[in-house]
Amino acid sequence: MVDSKLDDQTDAWQRLAGKISPLILQAPKTGGDPLDKWTKVHDKLVCYLERNALGKPWADHLALITAVMMAHHLQVNTILGALRSLNSRWDNLFPALGLQTLADWEGKKHMRMYLEVEVLPEDSPVTRVGFWRNYRTAVNHTHRWLKSLPEAVQENYRPFILPYIDSREVEGLTRDKEIQERQRQKRKSETDALMPHFLRIRAQAHLRYNKMCRLRSCWFQALQTIAEQNLPFPFAFSYEEGQERLHFKVWDRRSFVMAHASDYHSRSVWKAAEGVAAFADERNRPFLEFIKAERLSDEASPEGLWFEDMLRVGVVGQAGQRIEDQELAEKRQSWLRNWGYGEEGSDKMSAPFRVSVSEVLSWSHKDAVFIAQAQIKAKGVFIPVEAFYVAAVFGLLAVELFTTTGMRINELLQVRLSKDAFTRVEIPPTAAGQPPSFRHVFHLIPKGERTDKPHDYFIAQETTRLLVKVAKMLQEYYAINLDNGESLPAVPFNPSHSRSHRFRDAPYLFQYNYTHFSDRDITACIRFLLHGMVFKTREGKLVVLKAHLLRHGFANHAVQVEKVAIDIVGNWLHQKNPDITWYYAQATETQISEASDLFLARLSSYFNLGEFITRSPEELRQQREDALKRIGTLNPVNGGDCTFHSPCIHGLTCNGCVHKVPDPSKRYQVEKKLSWAREELEFCNKENLRPEAEQLKELIRRCEVELLEMDQIEHYQEDENRDATICIE
Repeated sequence: MVDSKLDDQTDAWQRLAGKISPLILQAPKTGGDPLDKWTKVHDKLVCYLERNALGKPWADHLALITAVMMAHHLQVNTILGALRSLNSRWDNLFPALGLQTLADWEGKKHMRMYLEVEVLPEDSPVTRVGFWRNYRTAVNHTHRWLKSLPEAVQENYRPFILPYIDSREVEGLTRDKEIQERQRQKRKSETDALMPHFLRIRAQAHLRYNKMCRLRSCWFQALQTIAEQNLPFPFAFSYEEGQERLHFKVWDRRSFVMAHASDYHSRSVWKAAEGVAAFADERNRPFLEFIKAERLSDEASPEGLWFEDMLRVGVVGQAGQRIEDQELAEKRQSWLRNWGYGEEGSDKMSAPFRVSVSEVLSWSHKDAVFIAQAQIKAKGVFIPVEAFYVAAVFGLLAVELFTTTGMRINELLQVRLSKDAFTRVEIPPTAAGQPPSFRHVFHLIPKGERTDKPHDYFIAQETTRLLVKVAKMLQEYYAINLDNGESLPAVPFNPSHSRSHRFRDAPYLFQYNYTHFSDRDITACIRFLLHGMVFKTREGKLVVLKAHLLRHGFANHAVQVEKVAIDIVGNWLHQKNPDITWYYAQATETQISEASDLFLARLSSYFNLGEFITRSPEELRQQREDALKRIGTLNPVNGGDCTFHSPCIHGLTCNGCVHKVPDPSKRYQVEKKLSWAREELEFCNKENLRPEAEQLKELIRRCEVELLEMDQIEHYQEDENRDATICIE
């Protein structure tokens, strides 16, 4: 299956007829050229021009830039970014500079004024540099296009070409390197804050998901008990969660209003008593109130539910409701800033838990208003059980994929279980009489891949198990039978994503209510699931979780902790530029400060430093030939499942490898390797074989880390199998 939608484009460009200059509409060597076939302008770009540029002094210029850059095969999201930057800055620059038309725009003069902060002082350095870069790109493409035309034709189009600015004219004003270095230091500081918790993040996500499953199970038990025994509302129950007992009440609309009659208008009380209007049978849905948590065996403060404070403040569960109460809005923003979301003193409203998909992390629109009003009158907090469960399921799968494959969020959004995108690979047995084993692999198109050729992303057994859970949840929700060959609904790739133009409607796994998730939706689910985990920089600044930060953490863990070579990590991350991989994987300040002579000795004995920095093409070719039969995904590996489908330069020395997902059922293999390493270390110390001893110490450390990971996996797997039974109160 070819994913790209570019070939499906109708000539959306013609919608601009009568709205832009006819010369530009039919410009030669562009998609509008009636005499030749060039790449047509994508509908997404035409829509942007229609909504944001038409009628402005620069509309024709932006339209020509769009057509030319499209003809030069730039990616749609790259062109869209340039249009947004140019259009938004001119919106502010023209009134600030007193300009009326683009004929008034003096490129060199006005660009210098902007970069020297003589105008629009509120713009950030990043915004200024972005405008300059996009202007330069647009100018370079249009000037190159103009020169390719016959001289007689050039004169017709010269009025629509932006003034050229020599880069030397603004040299030193853009501060590109300074800004880039500041951004990199910020990301490095955030990665530094994340790394001490990297292994714990995955385990915590599983434990939180297990808690949510038990809450949902008890909710269903309560509803079943009420129905079978014909019990009245409210219905009180509790259940044990670890060392605590959690107390709840099940209400319906009528019972809640009647119990809080003094807080409601008399007409609402009458409607509740009569069961009419908003209290009619079809609208009288039950809902759950969390009352309190109490310790069972000591006087410590109860932990309760990790999301209770989010519900009390009202930053989740609100279904996109507008907040009219400014005091309440500021209270919520203050709470969010205390958790690291948003900037102090900023006017921008932060909404880190907002999800655009209906009934995920929020009440349905049918219940949102009633619940919001009832929450003011309640002592406890109302929990949208199913909406939180759905968010937990998707959040867990996202965390699992990010921390075990290092994939980007746009690659995660492509995940689907159809035959063209998800396959099972049979691994031949290594000995006679052994059955074959199987591995699962996603076929996804990474960022930067201009063709429609997918790349392979191998996953471990634990991830496969989670995929089954998500598929079952969606199967129940959509009332379909995947086992009988039915498929999830084919939904459009989220239109807000910059790469949406490349993908057709498909049964994407990250969907709900017939809507594909966006980047922000995935991030919100992760933040919800891991709320309460605190990450701080060395300066004490809170760091918030983002998918891309987990990707940086994956790369850092691979290189700095597991000592995997840069080019291999780049292959895992599907990055073409090794410099980018090196930036991702750079040691953090904490890692540097904790380094010691012993660490350096161990590092230098583990791999050749010269090889780490650079290797010649001939060396790489020879290495590849030598490694052809050493592909982890096609071989059994010690202690787990390999997800790296390329030759392994370490000869399948797999203990502690970041691309191997530990399997607790293979614990004995790691323990045996650890026992052997300890015996060998004792021998090497006696013989004063220091390099070999350092290598063995590293192997021992890696085995111990792997056993710790197995402990965490076993813990959340055992926790997952623990049932909860309600106690009627």
